[in-house]
Amino acid sequence: MKTIAAPPWALILAGGDGTRLRALTRQIAGDPRPKQFCPLLDGETLLDRTRRRVDLFTRPDRQVVIVTRPHEAYFRPLVTDLAPDRLVIQPSNRGTAAGLLYPLLRIADLARDVPMAVFPSDHFVDNDAAFVAPVSGAADALAED
Repeated sequence: MKTIAAPPWALILAGGDGTRLRALTRQIAGDPRPKQFCPLLDGETLLDRTRRRVDLFTRPDRQVVIVTRPHEAYFRPLVTDLAPDRLVIQPSNRGTAAGLLYPLLRIADLARDVPMAVFPSDHFVDNDAAFVAPVSGAADALAED
């Protein structure tokens, strides 16, 4: 029997330093920006592509993006683009565990116990719908008794 479940939330990880591809991103962008902020394909950044993909999973007001303060020049447009309290800024990159815990606490504060999926923003995905379908299926399974 299905119950009415809370709509899912998404956590988008965008706090990495992108050191492995720094030479490529510097060549493309002219500065040492992390790859999630670099317009690698058709002028669109990997973070932009991830946000578009996550829109297939849940509403924009149910999306939290984690970034790090040293990358402020690259994430500045998110400050006005995201819903209030949906941008979580770490003082510095402390690795994936901190990058998950800090925004998970924000989601818990905003919505309590809700289904949630984590989306790295530095991966290339060719077929957004095919990628999101099993993630949505997993969230739907949480609504079943």
